Amino acid sequence: MIVKNGAETLRPCLESARGLVSQIVIADTGCTDNTCEIAREFGATIISFPWENHFANARNAALQPMTTDWVLVLDADEELDSSAREELPELLRAPDVGGYVTSIRNYMPGRFSRGWDRVSVANDFCHDRAKAAPSYIAHENCRLFRRHPGIYFTGRVHELVENQVRAAGFKLEAANFFIHHFGQLVDHEARMRKRAFYRDLMRRKTEDNPDDVAAWVQLGLHEFECFNQGDEALRCFERAIALQPKADEAWLFTGMVYLSLGRPEEALDALEHDQRTGVSRALREDLRGDALAGLGRLKDARLSYRRALLVNKGDPLLESKLGYVEVQLGQKNSGLTLLRRAGRLMPDMYAIQDRLMKACIMANKLSEAAEAAERCANSVPHPRMFLRAASIHAQLQQWDRAEEIVSRGRHSFPESVELEKTYYEILDKRADSQAGRAVSSGSGK
Repeated sequence: MIVKNGAETLRPCLESARGLVSQIVIADTGCTDNTCEIAREFGATIISFPWENHFANARNAALQPMTTDWVLVLDADEELDSSAREELPELLRAPDVGGYVTSIRNYMPGRFSRGWDRVSVANDFCHDRAKAAPSYIAHENCRLFRRHPGIYFTGRVHELVENQVRAAGFKLEAANFFIHHFGQLVDHEARMRKRAFYRDLMRRKTEDNPDDVAAWVQLGLHEFECFNQGDEALRCFERAIALQPKADEAWLFTGMVYLSLGRPEEALDALEHDQRTGVSRALREDLRGDALAGLGRLKDARLSYRRALLVNKGDPLLESKLGYVEVQLGQKNSGLTLLRRAGRLMPDMYAIQDRLMKACIMANKLSEAAEAAERCANSVPHPRMFLRAASIHAQLQQWDRAEEIVSRGRHSFPESVELEKTYYEILDKRADSQAGRAVSSGSGK
């Protein structure tokens, strides 16, 4: 392990490996809390290694005192899954295997997230510490490998041993246990600090190795996802593609950025270069569906969303996209069924409720559209959202409900001139409606 100020999470991390390991080595890269005291309780060997803005250097320093035949790598905000106690010992007996690629569950604070080319899946809540996490994103890298002079870490950031395992003449196999990672569940400020820290290291990595395709893709995606720098991301992806024209991930993320910039034709062209068939196919087909829908090619969009759902079965966000396209194509019953199910599963997600509302308007189901519009106003409070919900109730001449919604909007946004104006318009229309009913009633007598 390499650790800096990991006292809050180190104890459960080391506890998860107790009894499975015979040696613990920790490189202290500048701890000022009681990390080292906790580590010593577990019998850890601690070496001091000044931080050099280089993860591989620090990890390789921690490898030096190891005397075991195999090495397990954990971070202080991770825990080994309990399944490892039964599964891991058998893995160490394979004579020609040099390392095991291990699945890592990155628990996320939101239901819909993406990491690299993976989308999050619903949490199965198999770990108590992850009970507040709606989803996780799984990724893999080698966390269990032979102690061998030819096997060591490379890379300033996103450091790996996989290439060295193969170069040493060993096979890489898949591990049958996984690791829990809780680092994304920290507060917003901590996440922003970490993003800035990693951005600096990624930039240095491209300076160290300007011909490293993966380094350019990593930097580009980080610029886009964490700092909304679409143009800078495209520059990084273009560099990666120039180095390796068949860089699937660079093409995928190029398409994603073009789509966010409102350039669907260019997005489609980029996505056509990614021909992979694994789990990343779900994201590619999802993006293709969005681009095709934006271009009005609804039948093609429907096919792409269906392909994405073959990989991510039951994903409510995808189902809402497919349902909305089907309603637009005239398949109102099947489309609304998908949209309603997605809406029940994710009642607080604006994008899903917005599609349901629009589809209900197309299907002339205004009462249901009004309910969805109110949920949109609740999930994304904005004057426009309150006005939209009130306008649907006004079409139904449900004046009391329309007034109540606009009143809530006025309370939340007292500076909104439009809400203020609409409030008095509704009062006038309600008065006119009541007067009209009174005249009609009098004529009937």
